Amino acid sequence: MFNPFAQGGWSNTANPNAGSSGTGPPPQPSIFGALPFMWFKVSGISNLAHHLLDPTRHPTPMFMTFRFTQFSPTIMDSIVIANSRTYFHIKTDVPTVGYTVIHNSANQPTIIIEWLKHPVIEIRDILSKRQTSQWLELPADKIYRTMTARGKTFLWVPDGSYISLYSSGLSAPQTYACVARGEGAVALELTSEAIQIGLLEVAIAAALLLQCGRNID
Repeated sequence: MFNPFAQGGWSNTANPNAGSSGTGPPPQPSIFGALPFMWFKVSGISNLAHHLLDPTRHPTPMFMTFRFTQFSPTIMDSIVIANSRTYFHIKTDVPTVGYTVIHNSANQPTIIIEWLKHPVIEIRDILSKRQTSQWLELPADKIYRTMTARGKTFLWVPDGSYISLYSSGLSAPQTYACVARGEGAVALELTSEAIQIGLLEVAIAAALLLQCGRNID
C-alpha cells in the first residue's frame, strides 16, 4: 500500500487504521473554517480582503495572492495558483485513504495530513509530525488560533468575512496573511515579508485546515 510519508525521505508513519473521508457528502465549510463563528476586530488591522476573490483586480505590490481553485468537488482536491502558475496540487484519499497530500510544483510531497480521530500534520523541513490541534491551538476563549512556525508565534484571527494572520505579542500587530472564501475558490494573500521568511507552505497548510470544514481538534 502506498504510504505518502515514505515518499521523498519522509518518515514512515503509516497507520492502517487511519480514518477515511467517508462516502457521504462533504460538510459545507464555514467562512471561518475551523475557527469559532464570531466577529472579532483588532485595532490597527487593515482590510485586505475586499479584492481577494476578484481576479480582475490587482493586489497591492507588497502582497501576493494564491487561489485555491478547481475544487473537485471541495478544497480537499484542488490546485493552488498565483500569477497564472500552479504552485501546489492537493489530493485527498488518493492513492491512500485517510491522507491529504500537497505536492509542490516540482511534484514533491510537501505537506501531509493524516485524518485520524485527532488529525496530524507534517510540513517537510518545517514542521515535524504533530496533531493539528497542537499546531493551530485554540485557547480557552476561542477567539483565535495560535500557530508556531519558523521559530515565531502567530495568531489566526477571524475578522469580518475573512481570517488574518498576525504577529503575536506586539502592541501593534503585524499582518502577514489573509484568507477569504468565495464561490468555488479560497484566496490566500501573503505579504512579501511572509514569503521571504518562509511562511508560504505554512500558510497554505493552515488555510486548508481552516477552510476544509473538518474537525481539526
